[in-house]
Amino acid sequence: RHGGCRSRGGGGSIHPHHGDRDEHGACQASASADAGAYNPPLRGPERAEVSLGCLVRCVGAVFVLLALAIAARRITETAASIPSAAPGERDTVVDGVRWRSREAPGKLDREPVVYVHGFLSSSSTWKRVLLPASAGRDGIAVDLPGAGFSDRPWPWDYTVFGQAQHLLRYLDARGWRRVVLVGNSLGGAVCEAVAVARPERVAGLVLVDAASPRMRVPVGFRLLRTPVVGDLQLELLVRPVMGYTLRHRLYARPERVTEETVDDWWAPVTVPGTRRAALEGVRTSFRGTEGLIAKIRAPTLVVWGKEDALLPASQGLDLASAIPGARYVALPDAGHLPQEEVPAEFSRTLAAFLGELPAPAR
Repeated sequence: RHGGCRSRGGGGSIHPHHGDRDEHGACQASASADAGAYNPPLRGPERAEVSLGCLVRCVGAVFVLLALAIAARRITETAASIPSAAPGERDTVVDGVRWRSREAPGKLDREPVVYVHGFLSSSSTWKRVLLPASAGRDGIAVDLPGAGFSDRPWPWDYTVFGQAQHLLRYLDARGWRRVVLVGNSLGGAVCEAVAVARPERVAGLVLVDAASPRMRVPVGFRLLRTPVVGDLQLELLVRPVMGYTLRHRLYARPERVTEETVDDWWAPVTVPGTRRAALEGVRTSFRGTEGLIAKIRAPTLVVWGKEDALLPASQGLDLASAIPGARYVALPDAGHLPQEEVPAEFSRTLAAFLGELPAPAR
């Protein structure tokens, strides 16, 4: 082929040098095209090797980005220490573990009302209802170990059933033989476990948008329960994400979420050990315990936010139907946290239930 090019360049030309250059360029292009034509296509194993290499590089890049994001979060987030108890708060040491509680003393000589928060929450979720909802009784909102401003011991049993046992030890330490338990979300499951294990200790039970062995686990919580995925999900939790979750998942009306609301939820998360404890709690296995709910014998009120996007109101109705004699109340215009979103309506509902409970035997 090069010879052919040379012979064509050897003929008479008005511009012999230009002609040679043009022909030579054409020969080079032709040679390049011919060389390319002889490249054999990638065979199956070779294609698989290239695809695997791309996949490995992509996965590696994702992990590097995640590591950088986690590192940035840890560097920029100041680890908070547990503050001293403020007015209206109390510290109680049980088996060497400090429990923080918010308290509203009452005047009635009746069983105290003990409020239990849910996943990544704290006693602050009850602060607007603690006094009016308790209807003259002592109202005590606890921070479970691993949450709020209670201690975060490790190792420790942070599962629902472990926290139920710890709560019973707390009641013993406070000298309360019988109490009314009020639990929201995952805290509701803790109260259910106490009511089943020690029915003589529970004078009344209020379940507020409560988790239970019967619930259909939301997709977000399924991810949290998945090893590695859930760990990354909590590692990447930052304050704006907390605010978004409150506004668009936990509240029915986003405009009700204030900066104070976000602060109440976010501040305890920055205490070291919170994420680890929360993961163990949300990963509680309820397998084989579905029938426990039917064993509850305490007078029970099931309160649900009608607009709950996390646990739909139909699940509340199902929960109430499984508990002998339970009453069900759906609060309109409220999501997963009716005690925060519609505190007045919530307080009236709870106070009315407390007023109907029988007086303790003397």
